[in-house]
Amino acid sequence: MLTAIVIVPMAIVVSAHPDAANGIPSLAFGLMAIGLVALAIGFTIFLDWFTPPGATDPFARYRRPDR
Repeated sequence: MLTAIVIVPMAIVVSAHPDAANGIPSLAFGLMAIGLVALAIGFTIFLDWFTPPGATDPFARYRRPDR
């Protein structure tokens, strides 16, 4: 997800200045951002298949309590 956040501004810059990415089409950066977001969401869904029902979050103690 972090990589996708970095690639979106890069896609905007490359769209405005195509010579900034010599040899790479500017559309490729936008497609990479969309692909990385889809990969992160898909990986999260994939991991949810392996989570047993009723399992507790082992890292809940490190998160702030909901207000």
